[in-house]
Amino acid sequence: MKGHTVADIVVIFKTLPTKESVVALSQRIIADFRENYPTGLQIADDVLMAPDSTGFDVISTQGTVRILISTISTNLKKLTSGLHLDSNAMKLHMGAIRHSRWFDDNASHSSNKMLVRLLKDLRNRFTGLNCLNPWMIDLLAHRSLLTNKQTLPIQIAYRRVIQLLAGGLFLPGSAGIIDPCETGNVRIQTLLTLEQQDLLCMTAQHLVRVMAHGGFIAVLNGNDNILKLKSINGIIFGDLQKAYVKQEGMVEEVDSTGAESEEVAMESA
Repeated sequence: MKGHTVADIVVIFKTLPTKESVVALSQRIIADFRENYPTGLQIADDVLMAPDSTGFDVISTQGTVRILISTISTNLKKLTSGLHLDSNAMKLHMGAIRHSRWFDDNASHSSNKMLVRLLKDLRNRFTGLNCLNPWMIDLLAHRSLLTNKQTLPIQIAYRRVIQLLAGGLFLPGSAGIIDPCETGNVRIQTLLTLEQQDLLCMTAQHLVRVMAHGGFIAVLNGNDNILKLKSINGIIFGDLQKAYVKQEGMVEEVDSTGAESEEVAMESA
């Protein structure tokens, strides 16, 4: 967790955004930084443009700010492919703003913020959890910590998240978690492929077994090597089997909005 100094900001254009206008914005931002912080902030000479030109990174010695571009809703239908920025990316960035506002209104409790940071650290250490995007983690933390008569201790909520995933919360047919920022009762696990859902559940099940037999510290500090453990404290673990095997030539259908929603809140995780 230490040293992650990346913050995201969504910039909404009132006009139709083009690559040229994004470049002009990046140059203006760098010029303003150098004018206001002539000695205290070292900014790179050039910004790093996203491959799809839907944003750019401003990099300094202290950290990185990712600028994500969007436009007002009335402009979305006016975007022309090849001339303007990608409309799907614009919609995702607008969705990130809704996510940020929801988090501020419903999940800004200090314990919840800490739990989110711990869960992101857990995701980064275990390959099977990599499919969890920041929005899923926000909702999982809120579901585990704050949807009780009393706020749970953070260590209990941390374990509860893993238990929920191990119990199949994000498997097909599960109640899952309904996205509070979308209409139509959209469940967030529909953003994952069947293979990702299965691997996520299987990874969480193994972590639950490790924690149940005194391996809580191993989960907090470990990585994928923990999944190779055959026993702990004299308890022998049986092998976990995949429930889903993708057939050759089979194409899975995933919700078109399944691209990872960007984090918007200025953070230093």
